[in-house]
Amino acid sequence: MDSIPYKLRRDKVNEGREQVPYFLRESVLEAEDELKDTLEELLGENVYKSDYREASMVVAQRNPELIAEVLREWGYDLD
Repeated sequence: MDSIPYKLRRDKVNEGREQVPYFLRESVLEAEDELKDTLEELLGENVYKSDYREASMVVAQRNPELIAEVLREWGYDLD
């Protein structure tokens, strides 16, 4: 079953997911609509919020240097 993409093997969008609440600033939430629109244009279909949020976390995990760059913009790693 693992060879079948997650989107196709699930019955519900949140199947196999654990709910993890986290807090986001208003500007991030406002930009989320634009991200959704862009992804739907790129993929040519509707994209669930749970899917693109989880995909964003996977991208972050695969590219920690990108996360570190943003965190530095926020004031981390100041000497």
